[in-house]
Amino acid sequence: MIIIGVTGGMGAGKSRVLAHLEEKWNARTIRLDDISRELLARNGLCYEETIRIFGERIVKLDGNLDRALIAKMIFEDSQLRDRLNNLVHPAVKAQVRWIAEEMRQLDAGILVVEAALLIEGGYREICDELWYIYADEDIRRERLRESRGYTDERINGTFATQLTDEVFRSRVDFVVDNSGSFEDTARAIDSHLKEILANERSFT
Repeated sequence: MIIIGVTGGMGAGKSRVLAHLEEKWNARTIRLDDISRELLARNGLCYEETIRIFGERIVKLDGNLDRALIAKMIFEDSQLRDRLNNLVHPAVKAQVRWIAEEMRQLDAGILVVEAALLIEGGYREICDELWYIYADEDIRRERLRESRGYTDERINGTFATQLTDEVFRSRVDFVVDNSGSFEDTARAIDSHLKEILANERSFT
């Protein structure tokens, strides 16, 4: 089995890369945002402590947490963001470790772990390879405006919190350039995967 960590700046196209890995390579994918949502859901492991950090105003009438309000609060207050990260990130990593160990015992092919903060979260120790999904900044901005309706102010704020292109490239094993057509992106991914899987088999 091989575990691949997929990261990159917002708007680079990580979701499409994951979809290709699922469809073409039958990979199991884990999105760390999905795990964090489960942890923050009602009765989730981080639910009560999150309320203690942010106050009762983040609890909606149905008992669920107001994720939009939490996002606004941590965007405006870095200390709140750090407290939430210190709560949620260790719990997310523990869940990923459990899934990875379960799949290793089954020798279950390819596991892909995706997150914007994969490097900062220390997932090098879990993943066999780290991939950086790259796209030109102008392309990322256009994608975020069109697909998510982000304002330039929000895009600038988000980009300011993410690693630079140079840092991403220095910390990963493989760079996927997703600035052009996705057909080109898919070919590069497939070629690299065939190579690393052949190397894996040569050592078994």
